[in-house]
Amino acid sequence: MITKMKKTLLFMAHPTNDMQDDLTALGRLGLMHISPFQPAKDESIERVQSRIEQLEKAISILDNCDDTDATSSVKVDDYTHQERGEIALLERVLETNRTNKELQKQIAELSKDKQWYDSWGNISLDDIKIINSNGIFLKLYEIPEKDLKDIRTQENVQIVGQSNRVAQVVLLSEDKEAALNYHPIELPGNSQKEVEQALNDKTAKLSSGKQLLLQLSAQRELLENALDERKRRLKVRTVQYGGIAFHEKVRCWEGYVPESKVSDVTEAADKNGWGYVVSDPQPDDYDSVPTLLHNPKWTDKIKPVMNFMGLVPGYDEIDVSKIFLVFFTFFTGILVGDAGYGLIFFALTLLAHWKSGFVKKIEFGLFYTLSVSIMLWGVLTGTYFGAETLANIPFLKQLQVSQLASFGGDNLRIQQFMFLIGAVHLSIGHIQKGLKYINTVLVIAQVGWVAIVWGLYFMVNKMVLAIPAPEFMPWLFIGGAILVALFSSPGQPLLKGILSSLGNLPLNVINGFSDVISYIRLYAVGLSTVLMASSFNDMAIGDGITTIASGALAVVVLILGHALNMALAAMAVLVHGVRLNMLEYSGHANVEFSGSEYNPFKINKI
Repeated sequence: MITKMKKTLLFMAHPTNDMQDDLTALGRLGLMHISPFQPAKDESIERVQSRIEQLEKAISILDNCDDTDATSSVKVDDYTHQERGEIALLERVLETNRTNKELQKQIAELSKDKQWYDSWGNISLDDIKIINSNGIFLKLYEIPEKDLKDIRTQENVQIVGQSNRVAQVVLLSEDKEAALNYHPIELPGNSQKEVEQALNDKTAKLSSGKQLLLQLSAQRELLENALDERKRRLKVRTVQYGGIAFHEKVRCWEGYVPESKVSDVTEAADKNGWGYVVSDPQPDDYDSVPTLLHNPKWTDKIKPVMNFMGLVPGYDEIDVSKIFLVFFTFFTGILVGDAGYGLIFFALTLLAHWKSGFVKKIEFGLFYTLSVSIMLWGVLTGTYFGAETLANIPFLKQLQVSQLASFGGDNLRIQQFMFLIGAVHLSIGHIQKGLKYINTVLVIAQVGWVAIVWGLYFMVNKMVLAIPAPEFMPWLFIGGAILVALFSSPGQPLLKGILSSLGNLPLNVINGFSDVISYIRLYAVGLSTVLMASSFNDMAIGDGITTIASGALAVVVLILGHALNMALAAMAVLVHGVRLNMLEYSGHANVEFSGSEYNPFKINKI
């Protein structure tokens, strides 16, 4: 259920030396969701944000420091006992990292020069300069071997080496502008000896720099504490400058507090000398009131799905968590519908859970639940890796529901069952909406909609499946339409309300018809999963296994085929399982997920 909120205006003296302390006290209380009056802007905020970025970068550098090239220990200062030691440590880490980055660039350039000498040999740059000064100009080329026949006849061209189908060619000419029709090879800027010496020096310095970072990483906690403190300051200052100042004497904030926690906030206000005004949110405020859900523990399993899709019901909407979880679990079982796949999903979840040390996480609970649902539906339909042979094992066959069986079942009844699920699901949405207005005549209109939904169910059965409709079906539409027309607009004059409701009714009924039909996707996707699994089985072992090679190929086809099928089934759960809850059901429950999550201003106690 959605927790009731109280709108709260909070006043603090401003400016005072104690404002930081007051806001810190409010943050440590951690109960007030603050809606800023204005964007928080101040130079102090920009400075803190900049420092946070630097600290995060420094911590990341220390996390990723590499000790593979570190050869010796480097003595470093102990910054933990220095005044503003975290800043000195921060600057040392960033400066060392900058130096290391520059050394890496220089080493890369020197390595290219070394490769040049390794390829062309110990060529003296001074000798080349002397030759050039005497009027003979030397140019180097690397030419594909297939082109050598075109230049071998030239007297001023010498081939000095060949490797990997590329020839090294030297052009000697008294004409400075003479050139071959190829891109010349540039000479290094330093001699081979200078390159090797510089490379050794730079490599040694880089190794020392890496060792320095490795030594500094022992004081990483100092940076982490500084980062936590700066984040606390940023929270405080963001809240501070998001409030409105009156005559530079009082600053005010608007926010929302859970009804059950209002007394904690007012007691803290009285203790610290804050002013406050507490009131009930008005309908005009509902768009800005945050949503705090309070449900039984078992419903937490649906939170990962809701968070992934960004689904938060509005403050004035109904909480659909319980129904969403129940039907999402049910839909997952039908959409995948293979007990073998469910067992694999369960085993993979168990393995991941074991590797995490069996840490308590909602995600693991969700995956266990979905895996069990898949296995149960697979058992009821007799589906085990899409193999009919396994389904016909006597023990397993006894567990099947014959009408629902994937092999030899009654497809007509299965489709009818899917439409039945849809009618029940949509009816629950209207019932929940009616319970929201239990003290008004709007609940009667929702009773009318439930009647219309069941009329649509019978109509769909007749039109799609050719199942005869009961004689009372027209009365479901007639009675439902009358109730909807009379009680959907209680705040308007009777005639105007009836005409308004009747005007919207045809389109709403058509939408309801398509919503009921859309539940056939459960049957279609579930059937496709079975057919694909069966097809991969036929591809792998349809003609039997006669040789070791055919056996190995069959194993590969089975593994890859079923892996692909499981991946597609998992995608179908996200697409269709979520859609039926988020659109069809939520549309009938009038839930638009237009809310924002309750996120109080909170500072952890140190």
